[in-house]
Formats: sequence, structure tokens, C-alpha cells
Amino acid sequence: MVMAAMRLEKLRQVDLNLLITFAAIAEEKSVTAAASRLLLSQPAVSRALQRARAMFQDDLLLRSPRGFELTLRGRKILEELEGLLPRMENLVTPNAFDPTREKSHFRISGPDNVCTVVVPRLCRQYANGRYQAQFEFLPWQSGIAELVEHGQVDLVLHIDDGLLPSHFHSERLYREDWICAVARRSRFGDRLSLKQYLAASHIVVSTYAGVQTIPDKQLAAVGAKRSSYIRVPYFGVALACLPGTELVLTVTSGMHSAIRGNRELRVVEAPRELHPFHFLMAWHPRLNSDPRHVWLREAMRATTANLHANPLTRSNISITM
Repeated sequence: MVMAAMRLEKLRQVDLNLLITFAAIAEEKSVTAAASRLLLSQPAVSRALQRARAMFQDDLLLRSPRGFELTLRGRKILEELEGLLPRMENLVTPNAFDPTREKSHFRISGPDNVCTVVVPRLCRQYANGRYQAQFEFLPWQSGIAELVEHGQVDLVLHIDDGLLPSHFHSERLYREDWICAVARRSRFGDRLSLKQYLAASHIVVSTYAGVQTIPDKQLAAVGAKRSSYIRVPYFGVALACLPGTELVLTVTSGMHSAIRGNRELRVVEAPRELHPFHFLMAWHPRLNSDPRHVWLREAMRATTANLHANPLTRSNISITM
């Protein structure tokens, strides 16, 4: 501990700018050329050289017919600086991340309805052999915030319902509307009024046990409550339950392609009392300036950039259930 304290005290007395100035003069072999390179005046560079000589207790550089020449001590210091200065620069300058050359493993989690929209687009854009980035989508679970807190998840795709910790950083990605899925031969028309919606039996997707879903929250705001016949944790499972029943499944509009792709199902317009909401990406603040995470967030923005259009016209989303 005593030796460490002595080293720190010694380093506190070092002016790192003198090292940079010395290196510039040694490489240029001229105070004038070094001043021009460093954007300093010639007297300022001369004074810095004098201070460097005092700090190292050596002449460091001697005048010769060919300009400045290094002393033995100066040559040794310059050799050390050639490796040290780039490392010091890396400490203060974030490295650029090139996903086409550098391997990175990103762990992402979100409910299956947002994954249905995002994952196929992400695959088409980045899983094409050009990128070294690997994406691992983890199951959505109630303790997801703790996984982010402990560095086990890099990014979560979530709804803007205020359930995530307030210190997490977040950004809206795209808007979703509500639609209803029913069996093709069910009695329902093309649109459900609030009265018809409340009279129906519902299959409800609840991704968080004991937490009220967004449709239920919005219904409660107008003093209404739907009747849930069965509750499941996944939208894909809920869709498979609909054929041959009179059940109604309320889903996000990004699931429209999954419904249209099933000949036993059809889309019904949801009551107007169910309002749009946003999906967002959220992450821990310690990752905010990490070059890899900065790229990951930009990849998510690019993937969802055109999802703000009319959701019922998204015919290019392909999924496998």
C-alpha cells in the first residue's frame, strides 16, 4: 500500500502534456515543426521542452546539423511512449465498433408479440453472413429487470407501462395498435363494439403473473372489465387455441401477419376504447456509451424504422409459429 501511494504521488507530479510535446519534437526533429503539428506557439513548445528536461533530469534532445537528436535516455523514453500513448488515447477515446469484423454476443429479451415483429426483420438485416454479431433472445420473465441489473441481459423490448426501474435508459421504437383475433367461422362481425367485446369470452395473454395487462388497464379506465376464459403466457399459444371456439384474443397489430397466415383465423377490429401504445427498448445506464451497445441500439432503430406506418399493411413480416 505504501509503495502504491508513492507511485500515485509521483504520477500526480507528471504533466502528461510534456510527454506529448517531447514525442512531437523527437519525431519532427524541430521545435517549429512540432509547434505547427500541436497547434501551439514556438515559445510554448520550447518552454515545454525545458520543463520535460527538468522532469526527466536529462537533456532528452540535443541540437545537431540535422535537427534535434535524442539522447540515450530520450530514445528509451520515446520507445516507451510509442506503445503508451496509443493506449492512453484508447482510454479517453471510445473505440469504434465494426460488427462486420468484431464478434459480439448480444442478449435480448421481450414478449413474443414484439419478438414476432422484430426478430424476423433483425434476421433479414443482420443474419446474412456479413456481420459477426450474434443475437440471443432470452425468454421473457418477471425478473427481467434483475437480469439487466446484473449484466445478464443487454437489452429489453418492453411496453411503456412504467414497470421497469426508473434509472434504466429507454427509447421508443414503434407504435402498436390493438386488434382482435377470432376463429374464422365464429359469430363475430368485422368490428367489435365495446358492448360486444365485454359480452364475449376472452383468451388473455399475461406475460407478467399478477400484473394487469394493458387492455385490462384501459378498460378499467372507462369502468369496464372483460371476462377471461383462459390465460396463457404466449401469444403464439393463444392463437393456436382460437380455431373451433368463440373466444376473442386481443393482440398487438404486429401480429396481423400471423393471423392472416392462418386460414382458420381472421382479424376483427378492436373497440375504440383500446388505445395505441409504444414498444420501447431499455438498457442499463452502464451500457449507454459502450460502442457495442451503441451499435446494437442503432441496429434496433434501423430494424423498426418503418414500423410507424399503418400496421395493418405490414405484409412483409414473415414468421413461423
